Amino acid sequence: MSKGQETKQQILATALKIATQSSLDNLTIGSLAVATGMSKSGLFSHFKSKETLQLNVLTFANELFQSTVIQPINRELDPLGQLLSLCENWLDWYENQAKTCIFISAAVEFDDQPGAIHDQVKQDLANWLGYLTHKVTQVISAGQFKQDVSAEQFVFELYALYLGSQSMSWLGVEDAEHSRFKTALNQLIERHRAEESV
Repeated sequence: MSKGQETKQQILATALKIATQSSLDNLTIGSLAVATGMSKSGLFSHFKSKETLQLNVLTFANELFQSTVIQPINRELDPLGQLLSLCENWLDWYENQAKTCIFISAAVEFDDQPGAIHDQVKQDLANWLGYLTHKVTQVISAGQFKQDVSAEQFVFELYALYLGSQSMSWLGVEDAEHSRFKTALNQLIERHRAEESV
């Protein structure tokens, strides 16, 4: 990585922190200049506009999500073990990103704002749900879930549990270990587990 690329990565890490702690819409070249100690003109040379900055932050966050959540999965585990490992990494992502998720926050912010940001967030979330569905399909194919299980419905419920855990953490109903999420996830798995794999 060149020095220029390294500098840009450091800038984007700071930008992601601002967007996570506040909101993606509040991330501006001006606020980033204050946080990094750089000049606005210097940042304009990297990003050109607020929207380009926000899109770059989403790309950076997606790459970080891949390296934090997906890549560390232990591929030696069976499919269900991999799914559980994925969920554990997903919770770690939540904890490490100021106890929120940039993609979920941005989805709420930009749901009624057509444009490049809206489309990118929607695509990123669709890709993640698609990957989760793929992993659940592998569990079904391995005979660990009943053959009539709908992977799409399982992922719908899993994602709802994750959103609920985030919301309940903010309200103080969920603890730091995400015990309620884990209990609900175990119950979801037991409902769908094939008898021979119990």
